[in-house]
Formats: sequence, C-alpha cells, structure tokens
Amino acid sequence: MHPLVKLVLILVIVVVAVVVWGRVMGRKDPDRELVGLTDTVRARVSREISAGHTINAIKIYREATGAPLADAKRAVDGWFVPGRGPGVRDAAASFTEGRLTREARARISELILGGRREDATSLYAEATGASATEASAIIRTWDTTQDY
Repeated sequence: MHPLVKLVLILVIVVVAVVVWGRVMGRKDPDRELVGLTDTVRARVSREISAGHTINAIKIYREATGAPLADAKRAVDGWFVPGRGPGVRDAAASFTEGRLTREARARISELILGGRREDATSLYAEATGASATEASAIIRTWDTTQDY
C-alpha cells in the first residue's frame, strides 16, 4: 500500500476515534457545577415527560447531571411519572381507588421534603399495598409540588 494512503487511513481512524469518544463521553463544561437530581430537577423532568416533551426532559436531566446523551435518554425513558411508567403502580390510581388518602399523600410529601425517603417509601407501601420495589420507584420520582 502506498505510504500516502496509509497516512490518510490513519488520519481517518484518528478522527473517527475522536468523534466517537466525544459522543460517548458527552460534552462537559469543566467550569459548570452540576446540581444533581434534586427534587426540583425531578419535578421539572416529570412535568416535561407528562407534557410529552421527552427531548426537553433529557436536556434538563443532562444539564443537572452531566450524563452522556445515551445515559440520559435511558434514564428519562425509564422515569416513573404518575399515570405512566411500565411495571409500577400509579400513585394517582392508588388515590382514586381509595388506597392513598389526602393525608397520606401530604405526609409522604412532608417526609420527602424532610429528607426521609425511606420512611416515605414505607408509608406508601403500607398505605397502598405496593411492593417495596414499586413504592421505591414511586417515591424516588415523587413530585412534592403536584397534587396526585
């Protein structure tokens, strides 16, 4: 093979490797501080998903966590939003079926705001009969600003 062809081939491989690396690792601004998944961020993501704005939800998730696009998409696709979410009982259905009273919902929100998610999970499971996994999934994305 001609040396010039080898050089071009090597350059193409290097460029492809750099592009793939950039896509996998995502664009990260080292000066920007990430806020993480706070309750406010969770609420914003839930609202965007509920409104059918999945792309905006992914964008909010990435801005908060710095996650690569593929990871953010997976997280948002698996996000539990009341009224949606495969494999998890819906908090709104629990309320309408009489399993979760207004007082219980208010108490769960208080516990979450107080940083006591484990207690909120236990209360939700006890009040609704949900499994620990289902209750944990619901409490993990519970939006304290919504009236379920």
